[in-house]
Amino acid sequence: MPRTTTYKIVQSTGFYPQLNVLLIALQGVAIAANLRSTGRVDSQPGDYLTIQAKHLRKEVRLPLVGPVEAALLNRKPDEVHVTLVHEQTTCCQGYWTDGFADFVDAIFLPFLVSYYEQHLAEIKVKYGPKHPSWPASWQMAKVLRNATSHAGRAFTKTAQQAVSWSGLTFGPSDEPAKSILSLVNGADILILFLEMEEARTSISLNCA
Repeated sequence: MPRTTTYKIVQSTGFYPQLNVLLIALQGVAIAANLRSTGRVDSQPGDYLTIQAKHLRKEVRLPLVGPVEAALLNRKPDEVHVTLVHEQTTCCQGYWTDGFADFVDAIFLPFLVSYYEQHLAEIKVKYGPKHPSWPASWQMAKVLRNATSHAGRAFTKTAQQAVSWSGLTFGPSDEPAKSILSLVNGADILILFLEMEEARTSISLNCA
């Protein structure tokens, strides 16, 4: 059995609003795809969607039941469990295609920008006004935010400092031959979310 870590996201977690909306969208697409593919929706509590990270050799498991059901009742889940698998398996949903992968990768980015902008002032107070003094997760988030907002370009000056996060280093000399947005995907970004929140609050999200 692969080693896993489960994180508990509650309503007071900084990225809970973004995650809840994201999960509603993902579950909605999964329901539609399942219905179109098999003619029925048979997801049960405990079922999950697995997304393999592009840069990190890990997987993220997100609940397939709960967010839409809660929204239909005009409420929000009290907590959401996100499971990180510390290796990649070969398991994949039967209707998963490159088209769905592109959708998942794209949908995460606006939520990252939203969370980054919402809590940026706190990070500047806690770690300093200049990003080289920030945790690696927030430095990478700044680069991803810039690339998302500026047609894929993360840096405006060649003298700007490269950033490194979890074995991925990216700087001005990498552009325009590479785009940071092509090196990570939705699962990488969600793992980045977890690290950013723990750095912001100094509180572990790990259920253990």
